[in-house]
Amino acid sequence: MKLGFERGALADLNEIFAYIAQNNPEDAPKLVARIEKAAARIAETHTLARRQTSQGSGVFPSAILIVYEVGTDQVIIHYVRHGARRRPWEGE
Repeated sequence: MKLGFERGALADLNEIFAYIAQNNPEDAPKLVARIEKAAARIAETHTLARRQTSQGSGVFPSAILIVYEVGTDQVIIHYVRHGARRRPWEGE
């Protein structure tokens, strides 16, 4: 399947990169590359999700949560968050 990132997911990746780069500039691109590789793996085998809903969305199990939706020919990444952070759907 094709892989797409919503604008918010791309902003999440940029935020993760900037945060990690403050203290460890060498590891920031490595972490983002690992997240992108995991997203590609989701597109290849989207049934890896720990939790899937009837709408076809899921959460990839790792320290980084990758929230995605499975369409007819594309997997769309909605959010990328560290597991300790509040989820966007949990509100303030």
